[in-house]
Order: sequence, then structure tokens, then C-alpha cells
Amino acid sequence: MPSALNRFEIAFNLLCLIFAGGTAVTIGLFAILVPLDLLIRSIGWGNMPWLHEGIEYTLYVGVFLGAPWVLQQGAHVRVDLFVENLPKNLAVSAEIVLDFVGCIICLSLFYYGLQGSIEAYIDKSIPDKLLKIADWWMLLIFAVSFSMLAIEFLLRMRRARTILEKEKAISTKAGF
Repeated sequence: MPSALNRFEIAFNLLCLIFAGGTAVTIGLFAILVPLDLLIRSIGWGNMPWLHEGIEYTLYVGVFLGAPWVLQQGAHVRVDLFVENLPKNLAVSAEIVLDFVGCIICLSLFYYGLQGSIEAYIDKSIPDKLLKIADWWMLLIFAVSFSMLAIEFLLRMRRARTILEKEKAISTKAGF
């Protein structure tokens, strides 16, 4: 029977996959809606005035909520030169330290995002746009994203050895 931490990691990975899938679906919708908007404008049936702001909001949400999945996949931007040139045991230790630093940075960004979200909620600030989505929602997305990234960094610390092997195999296949 899997441990509670293993079950948590499976559920967390599923949540990240759902967010990444949702982001992919919205990007696919953009590819349909933008030409559709151009078509209905050109034939004089009106337009979708909300479309550009909707794309702006969904890209913001998608980028932030999709980031933990990207980190899980090892598809994030990183410089492997340092870790790759260390002996395996030292490389694992360095990976754990770097993941811990990433976690601390993400927790501080979570804190400031949550603080900003609370302030925006109290101020009832709303942008001057066609789509009136309260600022605190967008800041809350930011905070949730960085809390998820902190969790992913902690999980990466747990599986540091397998991450190094997986990312090294990927890096030998990619590039110039």
C-alpha cells in the first residue's frame, strides 16, 4: 500500500496535469476563436470585444498554473553545466540544495502574492477593462502557483537521484 506521501504526490501530479491540460485546451481555443473573430468581423456580423482580454487573462492563469507541471517534466530553463560535472553523489546533494533554494524563493513569492491578494481584496481593486475580474483573483493565482512550485521543489528533493538520471537522458537527446 502506498504511503501518504506517495498518494499526495500522485494527486499533486494529477492536479498539475489537469492545469497543464486546461492550458493546452485554452491555447487551442485561441487558435479557433481569433480567426473566427476575424471572420465574423469581415462578414459584418459583429465581433468578440472580450476576446483579447480573455486571452490575456487565460494566458496569465495558464502560464502560472502550468509552471509546476513544466518543472515536473524537467522542461524548465536551467543550467546543467554545474551539476553535470560533479560526481554522482555530489550532484545529488547539489540538486537537493538547489531545489531547496528554489523552494525558499517560491515560498517568499507565495507570501508576497498572498499579501498582495489580501490587500487587493480589501481595496476592492478592479482593472479598467472590459472584463472586470478583481485584481485579487489574479494575485491569488500567482500565490497558488508559487505554493505549487514550492511543493514541487520539495518533491524534487525527495526524488533527486531519479531526476538527475532522467534529465541527463533527456539532455543527451536534445540540443545542437
